[in-house]
Amino acid sequence: MAGKRKAVRIDDTQRTMTLLSPASDVGTMTIHVPDMLMRANRRQYTQSRAYDVRLKIANIQEASEHSFEVYTLSNAWWVKRAIEMAKGVWLESTKEERALLGKNVATYNDFIIQCTTGAAGNHADLYQFAPASSGDDMTGTQVATDESLFEVNQVVSDLADDAGDTMGFTVTGEDVSGVGVFNIFDQYLLSRSVTSDADSRAGPYADLLEIDEDAMASLQQDGDLTPWDADAFPSPFVLADTISIDQAAGTPISDWSRFITAPLGIVLLKKRSNSAGEDNYAGTERILLDCRKGTYKGVHAPAYKAMNGVLGN
Repeated sequence: MAGKRKAVRIDDTQRTMTLLSPASDVGTMTIHVPDMLMRANRRQYTQSRAYDVRLKIANIQEASEHSFEVYTLSNAWWVKRAIEMAKGVWLESTKEERALLGKNVATYNDFIIQCTTGAAGNHADLYQFAPASSGDDMTGTQVATDESLFEVNQVVSDLADDAGDTMGFTVTGEDVSGVGVFNIFDQYLLSRSVTSDADSRAGPYADLLEIDEDAMASLQQDGDLTPWDADAFPSPFVLADTISIDQAAGTPISDWSRFITAPLGIVLLKKRSNSAGEDNYAGTERILLDCRKGTYKGVHAPAYKAMNGVLGN
């Protein structure tokens, strides 16, 4: 007797999306992966996850060679811990407020750590391109949204500090002089003991005449010096891959980048000329964004867990 055939599950997630550059006066574009997934699939994708993505330059419409640098947040342990600490702080600080609101908490509310690229200079956000539903030219416009938390440059997950100032969370510059933002990495560093007290004790072999004092000092002191900067983190952004366009005419198409893990779903795409200098986008570039298949609403995006007890409660 033949066994029952297992039902084939329909894959109901759109993971490949076309993005378009909206500006011609900037050299770096930002991709907010959860925002793009929400628009394509009409369901919520939370930010506090690590999204696996890859990119392809689909159409550049320029008669020159270019390269594109793909930057993400680092996958280092301290980036993960800083995200988890910030998420824990927000949850602890809003616990009573969320309890009072109950079912009245906004349906699509999310804890957002902003990249604040729009306020950081030569940046803009790529938007999702929607081909026309009819016709043979497949022209189209931006995929519309009602109230995307990613469409603003200011941090949207705000808290009030002891002075009553509104503070948010960011992965770029910190401003704690008044109303401002907490840099999640600077704040995580403050939570750790990074400076040891000077050790003034005599060495355990101080009275042995045959001991080399210079070697003793090296053994006693050098081990207390970390092989990294103990009181500062490096830049959280790393160069994850490059994409080259080696064609001088027509509409060249690149190969896919490798799959990249992007913490918080933040991806920066910097355009460079063939002389390696930063080049501004032309406003016509199309980029394909492809998310790896997985178990979180169809994509691979492991969650960052909130750190407990970070405020001493």
